[in-house]
Amino acid sequence: MLDALKRPVDPVDHPLSSQSYIVPTPAIAAMYARVRHCLRRGVTGALIYGHTRWGKTYAVRYCVRLLRHELPRVVVLTFGMPQNPSRSEALFFGMLLEAARHPRPDSGTALQRRLRLYHKLGELVARASGNTLVVFVDEAQRLELEHYEWLRDVQDELGRRGIRMFVFLVGQPGLLNRRSAFTQNVDTSQIVSRFMIDEMRFSGLREPSGLKMSLAAYDTSIFPEDSGWTYTRFFLQRAFDNGFRLGTQQQILWDAFEAAHRLARFDFVLELPMEFLARSVEIALTRNMEHDGPRFELSRACWEEAVGESNFVASLEALRIIFVDDAGPP
Repeated sequence: MLDALKRPVDPVDHPLSSQSYIVPTPAIAAMYARVRHCLRRGVTGALIYGHTRWGKTYAVRYCVRLLRHELPRVVVLTFGMPQNPSRSEALFFGMLLEAARHPRPDSGTALQRRLRLYHKLGELVARASGNTLVVFVDEAQRLELEHYEWLRDVQDELGRRGIRMFVFLVGQPGLLNRRSAFTQNVDTSQIVSRFMIDEMRFSGLREPSGLKMSLAAYDTSIFPEDSGWTYTRFFLQRAFDNGFRLGTQQQILWDAFEAAHRLARFDFVLELPMEFLARSVEIALTRNMEHDGPRFELSRACWEEAVGESNFVASLEALRIIFVDDAGPP
């Protein structure tokens, strides 16, 4: 009986149930490798662009966590640009102060906030015993010229203090248009040379083998820490203990996505956003807890049901025109 399973926490408190976990994908691994490359080579700014729902925000969280673990002397901050952002200097510096966890991000004039930010960033870097600040800007396609100029001011001031500031602009493909426009104007070309030197396209999953890294992570990620309960085992304990692994399910799950894609008559190649892989896994694991047993496996029908409930088809239908455009000549 399921109630005899002594899980360490209630299923509703598991990170998978609250969608508060992170697993890698090939695109996330490539993004982290590009960030590390820029840090090694002194490339102070890069564009990372991809379509909405592709998992870029998720990837930023993963990179931030990994950088803080692997490079503890590097200070890492992240903030997201809101829709229709204000061109107020005070509000922008307040947003940066909030990203730096300043206790008073919303008080004072623009100049006062600017000076507090310089002091706070210098303090954070000194506390880390390093000389490097990394800033991720999510939804960076919403940045306006003024925002770039204020970021340049921050970079200049930190440079005077002996601190290197790296900025990674993460957003939609419109970032490329913005860079092209800046390049053609002598007054804005320096923004490109600071913040848009390198670029990377953040891709969806394009083949069955691309799913293996993410699926296998559910078999090895443990919660609570040091408990021995992997994510897969937590929800399908008997099956897991008898050898079942999500990491072997990449082909059957890809086939389920491919079938949904084909049934919807999409006229573009399947490129799977991370969001729908994660939602499908969450649905499959939580929905089938009651069916767990030594011989249980997630069948094609289980995966098709999970893919159907993930809203994969409805979301791609809304983005159809984008994918059709991508299918054109490069």
